Amino acid sequence: MEQIEVINHKGEIVSKQPLNNKIWKSQFSRWNISLANRYYTFNQHQKTHKTKTKGEVEGVDEKPHPQKGTGRARSGSPYNPQNRGGGITFGPTGQESRSLYINKKFKQSVFQSLLGEKMRKKEIIIVDKIAFANYKTKEAEKFLDFLPVKKTPILLVLSKEEENKEKIIYSFRNLSYAKISDSKLVNFSQVLSSNYLVFTHSAFSEIEKRLG
Repeated sequence: MEQIEVINHKGEIVSKQPLNNKIWKSQFSRWNISLANRYYTFNQHQKTHKTKTKGEVEGVDEKPHPQKGTGRARSGSPYNPQNRGGGITFGPTGQESRSLYINKKFKQSVFQSLLGEKMRKKEIIIVDKIAFANYKTKEAEKFLDFLPVKKTPILLVLSKEEENKEKIIYSFRNLSYAKISDSKLVNFSQVLSSNYLVFTHSAFSEIEKRLG
């Protein structure tokens, strides 16, 4: 069984964690990743876009030119859809309830395959715990400097019952490149937008339990 190193806040190896091959050896599919990404981004849209119809455009609704004698096609309103500044035909009304759907099994398999790809690329790091003398941004920055990650988008995953969880969140919140999530709530979109995933040991065990 393969193992991954668990390091402390100084980057020193303290133990090794066995890996569940069912989760971390999932087959990677770019097509499935693309489909799931489309689902997440589309469903985040507010869907409040609206255009005005001919009857909703405001202004003086007078006949633009005489019915006969000009050689032009007859027209009764300057707000007809074919005119500049006129109403829009079949435009969005702001009442559409469109959304994309993927089933739960597919969603989980895509999430597992993405985590497996991160593991293969060595973009997953496990730390034994996160504990600072003072829970300040400077301490959080020092902690990340000890890890084998650059100042690129990082997702820090904490367990549900993480010790000093609120203090940890406050210490990282001013670092624009570091985001924090819960092992029970972390999703595909967060993982996809991060270059590195940093799990606490307890959070890693929880994510394996959740997906296993």
